[in-house]
Amino acid sequence: MLLNAIVFDAAMTASAALARLARNGLWLDPRQAEASRWIQVNSGRLGRPFDEVASKLARDPHNVGAAIRRQWYASVLWYPRSALDVLRACASAAPDELLVVALGLREEDARSPVRASRDGREPESEGVVFEAGVPIAVNFAEPAFGRVPSTMSGGDGGRLPDAARSIPALDDGGAAVGAMDGNAAAYDDYGASRSTRGAPAPAAPIDVRAWPRVEAPDYVPAQHVFDVIVGFGAARQARVAGGPLSLQVPAGTRTVELRVELVVDGVDALDGWTRAMTVDVTNPAAAKVTFQLRGRDVAGPEPVHLTMLEVRYVYCGSICGHASRPLVIGHVTAPTLDIPAHFGTPWLAQPAMTSSLAMQPAADAPDLTIELAKPDGNGANGRFVCRLLSPHAIDLDAGPHEIDLGDDAKTFARALVDQVRQYARSNLADNLFRSYGDLIAEKLPPAVFDALQKIATRVAPQPPMVLLASAEPYVPWELARLPVPLDPKRPPYLGAQTLLGRWMRGSSAPSASGGRARAEKPATQPPAAIRVGVMAVMAGLYKPEAGLRRLPSAEEEAKTLAATYDAIALAASPQALRQLLDAKLERGFEAVGGADAVHFAGHGDFDPSRVDSSVLFLSDGTPLSSLLFRSASYGGEQQPLIFLNACMIGVGGELLGDMGGFPGNCLRGGFGGVLGALWEVDDKVAAQVALEFWRRALPKDGKSEPVASILRDLRAKYAAGDQRDANYLSYVYYGHPRLTLQRAAP
Repeated sequence: MLLNAIVFDAAMTASAALARLARNGLWLDPRQAEASRWIQVNSGRLGRPFDEVASKLARDPHNVGAAIRRQWYASVLWYPRSALDVLRACASAAPDELLVVALGLREEDARSPVRASRDGREPESEGVVFEAGVPIAVNFAEPAFGRVPSTMSGGDGGRLPDAARSIPALDDGGAAVGAMDGNAAAYDDYGASRSTRGAPAPAAPIDVRAWPRVEAPDYVPAQHVFDVIVGFGAARQARVAGGPLSLQVPAGTRTVELRVELVVDGVDALDGWTRAMTVDVTNPAAAKVTFQLRGRDVAGPEPVHLTMLEVRYVYCGSICGHASRPLVIGHVTAPTLDIPAHFGTPWLAQPAMTSSLAMQPAADAPDLTIELAKPDGNGANGRFVCRLLSPHAIDLDAGPHEIDLGDDAKTFARALVDQVRQYARSNLADNLFRSYGDLIAEKLPPAVFDALQKIATRVAPQPPMVLLASAEPYVPWELARLPVPLDPKRPPYLGAQTLLGRWMRGSSAPSASGGRARAEKPATQPPAAIRVGVMAVMAGLYKPEAGLRRLPSAEEEAKTLAATYDAIALAASPQALRQLLDAKLERGFEAVGGADAVHFAGHGDFDPSRVDSSVLFLSDGTPLSSLLFRSASYGGEQQPLIFLNACMIGVGGELLGDMGGFPGNCLRGGFGGVLGALWEVDDKVAAQVALEFWRRALPKDGKSEPVASILRDLRAKYAAGDQRDANYLSYVYYGHPRLTLQRAAP
């Protein structure tokens, strides 16, 4: 039995766990202290009676699971439970009793992580289900509610090599023995063996290839100073996750200038977080920079702190690649920690998700990149690290800035999106947006708004182009309310003030063989331009037997688009969908391959009781899982834009932008941009939005506007019309803020 999961940390108190459950609409009694406090907060915010708000927020705990994360020394253990079991155990415990005690968690009860099925079927193994390194569900072999497992043998299925289980012992000086990986010889050999070193540049373009290099101790005592060396190497480095650098530079190019940035929590940088690095294109392995760090004292009940050294390679103001390496920080007197392999996953052996390095032209760099990283890898808390990037010469407080959502990201976001969905079409909508807009803005560092003001002055009269590259896939940052609007004539929300695009950071992994992947999905950088030669339009034509209301405006919308753009009209059927996803479309009797732009008009839905909770409906009423889009044959040279004009399709997985759902699965299928709605949208308004969008994105005169610019103007209609009409604020966009569609020559 597969259930959506709320993530908890075993070190939380019973009271904190009950508060998190309440924020997800789960309680045994709405008058219970933590539930009552949450309901009263929302009752006051909305100006509605307690009982009405409680009824609106309540969910059935039988349909929700709990993924319990427990740090045990330098390993991470996971326990699958039902939300009902957690509710009952915490309600019976003292408020300050730790969850590990309230639930009676034992090492031998932990379960090995379970990989999510690609076809949407329930996994065979019982445990916490992961997708792209993120816990998304729990799976039980039998109905979970009302059952508290006492013994769950973990087995040896996740056993790791002995070398991955322990932290190195300390020598007399306090340094970690064998901390470096011993690849220095490989780096030196790479540079010395190349016959082109020191020779004149060849006439042909130079092919630059290398692997990320991150040298650091595995274990560092708190308050000890240590070095981290970052650069490139000839071979893949042990413990370092990161795809290869592979690019061609013009003949005669001698060097490439990069900036290296380090992000890690639990340490202080004694000489800054950023370095300039010059890369010799004939000997990239010679490039390196050094950071000097000092570990902080460990907080919490465990003797060690688990974190990741995350590296960003920045080129011309844009992040062109990532690498990471696990790190353990302990008390000065911490002994060697040798943990049996069958008890969880050793931190030093955990794979980190990352992608290959891809350098894009300087002209494509956004005016501001806001990147949210999570080096502690703990989805049970809402702590993130924010860094800012800009190609403009401005006084920028780049960070790192610490962000604390006060809860885990999914719980924080769910409380927002649930209420927006329920009240967006009521006379409380404007109050709701202003209230939550301020709350979301408070979570961003002030440096973000300072940077926006400075960049707006620099690029005026054009609005700033902003890319939100995030390891946090849930919070609707588009609704953040700016303290001082850049344009007072527009709604004060980030998505209406700037040209905003989102992208998923940390959702790609190197190929299993260690070689170069055929095509990263999603790409490291979203495309800034897409040439449209083939457009496909699919519409749901619903009849009474389908059990769905007919959508006359959506039907007309699809017919108009098909006629205007000579698009391939596709029935909303399994056969037509397969042609689209397999990039095997036909026009008449001729095969034309894949689409460059796709539009769907029809019904969508969102069911929070399902793991893959967003679906769109085919004409016969069949619900279409977003997982199917994950298998699409796109990526590389063909990354189409897809506009899913259906209610709540912008909701990803359980909430917007999850690594699953339509945004995540479309990007993983190789699409270069995704548009969708976060909540129910009126059929007629949705059709107007679609027609205006494509008229401006693919005009007959060829003067296309950036996708983000069109979305900014559409969101601004919220201010110009009825304040209760929130349709225009519902649209979310994943893609480059500069993305422009270009009609291909016939």
